[in-house]
Parts: sequence; structure tokens; C-alpha cells
Amino acid sequence: MGKWWPRFSKKKYLMNRLMQIYSLLLVGIILLTVAALCVFTTDSNYKKLQAEMVILENRINSYVIDKDNTMSFLYMELASSNTAIDNVRKYLTLSPSEYFTYTEKFWEEYQKDTSISSTVSGLFTAFPDLDELYVTLEDSEDYLKADRMNHNGIKAQGEINPSGGFIVNRPIIDQYTSQIVGQIYGVFSEEAVLGTFAETMVTEGIDAYIFDAADQVMFSSQHQVSTRDYQVLMTGIKEEKIPASFKKKYYVLEKETSKNNSYVLTASKKVLWTKNLQIFGLMILLGTALAGILLYTLKRTFNRYFQQIETIVGITHSVAEGNLAERIDVAQVQDELFDLSEAINFMIGSLDQYIKDNYELEIKQRDAHMRALQSQINPHFLYNTLEYVRMYALSKQQDELADVVYAFSALLRNNTTQEKTTSLKKETSFCEKYVYLYQMRYPDRVAYRFTIAPELEELIIPKFSLQPLVENYFVHGIDYTRNDNAISLKAFFEKEDIVIKVIDNGKGMSQLALTQLQEKLAVTEAPLTTSIGLRNVYERLQHFFGEALTLTIKSELGQGTTITIRIKGGKQLV
Repeated sequence: MGKWWPRFSKKKYLMNRLMQIYSLLLVGIILLTVAALCVFTTDSNYKKLQAEMVILENRINSYVIDKDNTMSFLYMELASSNTAIDNVRKYLTLSPSEYFTYTEKFWEEYQKDTSISSTVSGLFTAFPDLDELYVTLEDSEDYLKADRMNHNGIKAQGEINPSGGFIVNRPIIDQYTSQIVGQIYGVFSEEAVLGTFAETMVTEGIDAYIFDAADQVMFSSQHQVSTRDYQVLMTGIKEEKIPASFKKKYYVLEKETSKNNSYVLTASKKVLWTKNLQIFGLMILLGTALAGILLYTLKRTFNRYFQQIETIVGITHSVAEGNLAERIDVAQVQDELFDLSEAINFMIGSLDQYIKDNYELEIKQRDAHMRALQSQINPHFLYNTLEYVRMYALSKQQDELADVVYAFSALLRNNTTQEKTTSLKKETSFCEKYVYLYQMRYPDRVAYRFTIAPELEELIIPKFSLQPLVENYFVHGIDYTRNDNAISLKAFFEKEDIVIKVIDNGKGMSQLALTQLQEKLAVTEAPLTTSIGLRNVYERLQHFFGEALTLTIKSELGQGTTITIRIKGGKQLV
């Protein structure tokens, strides 16, 4: 761990740098998105506020015109003629009984109810948004007052003090002198002026002000404008210029109607920015939470990836130090690292097996040569001597003796050479020489036949792969008291497999002995010996051909033994 951790901590791992880049990009994208949403929200809220002010402006404009028409109707009902004006004057100057006598006499003469109480009551019924009504005459200290609580109206004295709402006045004109002789005041409810915008104006910080031609306030919905700012606004209206200091705090919309009325709409910038900041805070909170969750998830994911990388790196460094027994636990890795780990494990296993196979093959090959080398005393002297004997036999017409000497010399030379592999044809040739020598020792008692498919003659096999099998027959299986001893070796194709069979009719083995022999062959971890017998042959063949090779033995006591070597798919080797 101490060897790879410094490199990891120095951030030389690509995934570490990628994680940092991804994290920065992720945070940057989220911050840019939040900033863009904040800008979009600010613009949207401002446009929404402007749209609401425009809609409110249209409503106020329509309402002002409508109430101007309503005041015309009120004027027609109460002061459209000098007779009507005189009727109001009598209501204000006469006692109730005297006024009752006056209206009764008028009814008797003209069959018309001129009672002020009936007229005023009808006006409140006709106009539900009419909250208060005042009628004054200059030649009377009293004035007419009517409201929703008293539809019939009463006489009152003192200063007129409307309770609030939209106040519209209309002067009473004498038809003969064209002089103003009084005033009619109509007070309409604030709810009627604003309608469904009343609640919106509070939440959006909008106020509305309506002025007459003399810049007197006819309506005010002062909710957000402070008293001080209200005075600044009134001063600006009178001077026909709203101060810049007021516009720094409020958005202002100024309009005039066709009746010389004017109105001003204001919207508090503080309310708008308070709403914007609340949304900004929520967006920043959500953006921060989202970035935190994504960064945490990214960190967890990359940490798990780093741990898997560390495991793989640690194993590869251990293998580099020569520990070929190390393997990556594929259960601890995922996705592409799983495939990489399996490939590394396979590579380590193949490398280990390759080294082991070559080392053991080398050892076993050397062991196979040791037996032959133990008796080697100056090989050239022996070869030269044997060649001299063979040539001498030929000179004396002893051809059979010459053949025996040649076969023995060839076997001796083959046993002392250092080749690790040979062809099937050469291996079979030496086996024939070996049997030939025995045949010469025991004439008319041993028969043999070796056949090889022509395509298999050049098949490469480990040296001394077949000769020990033939030798075992003469050591353990032959019965020299018999005249029908026989051994055969066959090499042929069986579909895609290569099959080599060594068959004899010797003593054979009991079932118990056969089972013990097969068990010894199955034990692959048994210690190496100097034997070049059956087990040695099996191990060297298996190391050479791998898992494709199988060796089976069939034997019956007194019936002989058959050894079958099969190379699965071996047809591809030739």
C-alpha cells in the first residue's frame, strides 16, 4: 500500500482528475442555472407587475368614466332644474312637517313624488357601490347626508367628512344665472373601484390614486406608501413632476382621463425585491441541496471506483514483485473493472501456468535424461566402438548381428541427446528398435506391429512419451514362457481427435492394481521422482498438450493391457 498511495495522493490517477473536473462542471452548471433562473424570475416578476398595473389602469380608467356617468344621473335626479334645486333647498330649510306638507301639495297638483327621501333611497338601490351621498347649497347651513345605514337621508351641519372610498363631486348650476349654488358628492366603495385587484394590490405592493382637475385626491388606496412618501407624492402631483427620490423607491404609472381626471399607480420596489429575494433564497437553497446531493453521490461513486482501482493496482504491484499466487477478488469490482480484473486474473494465471509448465517440463525432461546419462561414459568412445563392431560384423557377413548393433547404437544415441521434443514418427522408430532388440534376445516369442496415419508422422510430442509405455510391457507384462507375446502401437484420427493406442496381450492387472494405478495418475501434486514411467509420461504429455489430453488404461488379469492417449481437437495441430 505504501508504494501506490503516494502516487494516488498526488492525483496522478485519471479518474481523480476527472472527478474534480466533473465536480467543478457540475457546481458551475448548477450555479449558472440558479443565476439564470434568478434573472429570469426578476424579469418575469417585473413584467408581471407591469402587466397587473396596466390591467388595473384600464379598470380604473373604465370605472372613473362609469362613475362620471353615474354622477350625471345623480345630478339629473337631484339638481337638473331650478325646481329640483328648490326642492332640495326646501328640504334643508323647512321643518320635516313643513316639508311633508310641501311635498304632499306638490303631489296633489302634479301627481309626482318629489320627496328627497324617496329619491335618495332609490339612488342607493340603483347603485350598489354608492356608499355615501352629500348635497350642499350655499344659502343653507345644513346639507343632505345619506349612506348605506340611512338610505332616506338626514340633514346635517358642519364639515363634510367622507369615510373613505372614491369621492366624485358635481357642482350644482343655477339655470338662470349659471352660478354655482351647491355641490353633490358621491362616495363609492373602495372595493368597487379595485374589484378583484384589491388583494393583488396588497400582495404586489401597488397603490392607486385618483385626482380631479384641481389635483384634489378623489381616491387613495395607501397600503405600501409611507406617510412621508405620500406627502412627497402629493407635492409632486401639485408641481406636476414626481421627484426622482420617490421613483427610486416606487415604480410610477401616470395617466389622465378624458374628463380631466388623472390617476397615479405606484408599486413598491421593496415589495418586489422582497419577493424576488425570497424566490432567490429558495432557488439557492434548492440548488445548493441539489449540488450537495449530486456531489455526495459522485464522491460515493468515485470513491467506490477508486477502491476498486486501488485493489487492482495493489495486486498488479504484488505480481510485479513475483507473487504469482495473488488474484483480484472479482466479487469486489463492477462493470468494466470486472472485465479488466478477470482479464488480469487470467493473464496472471496463464503466466503462472506457463512458468510452471516450462519449469516442470524442464525438470521432468532432465529427469528423463538422467537415467540415460548415468551410464554414459565417453559417448563418442561407445559410438565408435559399436560402429566398429557393426562394420566388423558386416565384413564377416553377420548381417543380423550388424542390425542388432545398429539398433542398440541408435537407442543409445537417442537416450543421450538433449532434445526435449521429437516427432511421432521418430518416437515410434525408436520404439521399434527397442522391441527389435528384445525380439533378437527372445526369437520366435515376440511379435509387434506399429502403424501411424501418414498425417500424424510429423506430430510433435515430448521425447520418451511412448518408449516407456512399450518398455513397461517388457518389464511387467511379457510372459517369456509363451510364444504368442505381441504388442502393437497405433496412431490414427477419430473424428477431430488424435488417438494413440499401445496394446499388448501380456499379463495384465487385477482390478485392484488397476484402480491403484489410476489413483496415482490422478494425484497431480505428488512429489516428482526420477522415474520415467507411466505417471511421468502422463504429466509431461499433459503439460505439453494441456487439458485436451486424456490417458486411460484398460487391463484384465491374464488378458493384457490397452493404454489410450487421446488429444481432443488434435486434428488442428497437424
